Amino acid sequence: MGVPLFTTECPQGVYQIAFEITEDMINETGRMSIGALARQMQHITESHFNQEAGLTGEALLAKGLSWVISWTNIELLRLPEKGEQVILGIWPGKNKVNLYSRIYAMYTADGEPLMATSSLFLLMDQNTRTVAAQPEEMKILNPIVRGEPNLPKLQQRFPAVYRNQMQRTVSTEEIDYNGHLNNSKYLDWVEELLDSNFYTEKTPKTIWVQYVKELREGETAKLRYTWEDEVMYVRGIH
Repeated sequence: MGVPLFTTECPQGVYQIAFEITEDMINETGRMSIGALARQMQHITESHFNQEAGLTGEALLAKGLSWVISWTNIELLRLPEKGEQVILGIWPGKNKVNLYSRIYAMYTADGEPLMATSSLFLLMDQNTRTVAAQPEEMKILNPIVRGEPNLPKLQQRFPAVYRNQMQRTVSTEEIDYNGHLNNSKYLDWVEELLDSNFYTEKTPKTIWVQYVKELREGETAKLRYTWEDEVMYVRGIH
């Protein structure tokens, strides 16, 4: 588990926010939901990209560009409870070809480590829906090394057969400013697949996600899922 040691002073090159876990962020157990965690990471990512690039999200869209997450790996120690004050940080990691990495860590206000995440993003051309070249305003940031988790694997073993399936249609409120299903909503969908007693019997440790293709409003996805050796596999198909 790669969660850097907590420091009272924000380390150089790291961008941090502090917030309280509120009612709208929790699931039935009283702890932060995975989808809410993803939305907070999305919020800090947008702020960080805007800060480092000198471009607001609106200015980036005006250029016909947007940031899109491709892979992410979340390592959990525990999910915070309602009312807890937490600190979430983000910083640049090593980049791959056409992929920009960002690392995250979350702590309680007292410095207890809660989770660490590594994610890979690409810059997308809104018109062609393909990878775009980096704009001139974008600064090249040197990666920061703090003892963070490794970048997410770009491949994962999946089962050949799935025992269960369900369908979901993308609603208007699930669309983000890129015009497609918000990435955090996939994780909401996954939590809805879980049994009501899941969190009383199990504790999620690692969540690996690959985003392959976008879903637009009104489009329907088939979710296939199964359990093997304490691992839940979910595959969404247009």
